[in-house]
Amino acid sequence: MGRRFPLLLLALGAAARAAAQEPMLVVQRQPAVPVVALRVSLVADDPLGYAGAGHLLQHLHEPVLRERLRRFGGELLYERNADAVVTTLIGPAAELPALAEVVRTLLSPPAADRIALVRTVRTLREEALAEWEVAQARVRAELRNRLLPAQLPTAGRPSQLERFEAIDPAALWAGLYRPDRVAIVAVGDVTLEALAQALGSLPAPPVAELPPAGPDTVPVPAAADVQATRAWFGWGIRADDAGPATLAVLGRLLHQGLRRRLPPEASVEVDHWWTHHGMALVAVVAAPDSLAARVRRVLADPWAVVPAQPNEATVRAAATRLRRQILFAARRPETMAEFLGRFVDRGSDPEAAQRFYDALARVDAAAVARVRARLRAEPPARVEIPPQTLPRRSP
Repeated sequence: MGRRFPLLLLALGAAARAAAQEPMLVVQRQPAVPVVALRVSLVADDPLGYAGAGHLLQHLHEPVLRERLRRFGGELLYERNADAVVTTLIGPAAELPALAEVVRTLLSPPAADRIALVRTVRTLREEALAEWEVAQARVRAELRNRLLPAQLPTAGRPSQLERFEAIDPAALWAGLYRPDRVAIVAVGDVTLEALAQALGSLPAPPVAELPPAGPDTVPVPAAADVQATRAWFGWGIRADDAGPATLAVLGRLLHQGLRRRLPPEASVEVDHWWTHHGMALVAVVAAPDSLAARVRRVLADPWAVVPAQPNEATVRAAATRLRRQILFAARRPETMAEFLGRFVDRGSDPEAAQRFYDALARVDAAAVARVRARLRAEPPARVEIPPQTLPRRSP
């Protein structure tokens, strides 16, 4: 089994937590580290018709949270991913009561006047537009729309964000928050009993209703100009039926093969997308325009860079490298909390992280070959963005 990640859990079943309005608490104690990271995730989709609400609320919360944490040397990290609204608070273990008070502030509706709300909506709009105007983000956005169409952009639809300017943030918060949707993963010098005592009862959801809105399905218009100085290519395949550990190893082998086949001037990234919407394997490649034809040929059949019958030693080496990355993450409370929390956000129990780590050690060449053969038979999604051509000036 290898390295264990011992967890202390206060986790009722989903139905029981909903009835009791209780959060899930997960603790991994690291007494040698005088720091604690509290990863607070609100596991919820944005309310229907209000894509981007979770990320908007994060922006509204941010100034107050940073000011509270600054008083005792704490740090703030936040992200809106496909599964949850995630905020990580990091501070001295001795300041656990103060950190818990910041958690309660985080789980209350943000206080924002109209000026702050309008300014935040504009910030969100810039983020949403950047996804479609910057080549690297655009490739991933188009692949996401084709492979995981139910997964809306975390910053929302640019054409629909203005509706937030007339909405009370408390109503948005009421559409997202319930205590039983909260998962708190604590890593560091902290015990389960101390965490539960410091948190006490979480804030009750506000009583407010959102006005009805249409679904977030309005197509995003093509950007007039995508910022691209190189040719960009995207390739992806939906892979819900593949075992997560086997798919992760196959993704690493695919990256190694593409890196060997393509010239050093090309950048190569291979991602294993894994959310509650599904799984996919995605490759994003960028290269000078002079090498575009070569990249196009390789990506015509990227599976060719992975042998149909992989070498057992090569598969073990790839799995070992992934396991070492997890162990490296375990050295820092905030990265270990993120690793554990991702499994909780997808709807799994916290022990799923340990099962995934153990499963990596059991992946063999035969399993990789089976998944490769099955995925190769499926039609992939493809995206290509040519580099910008600047107009020539007449002499």
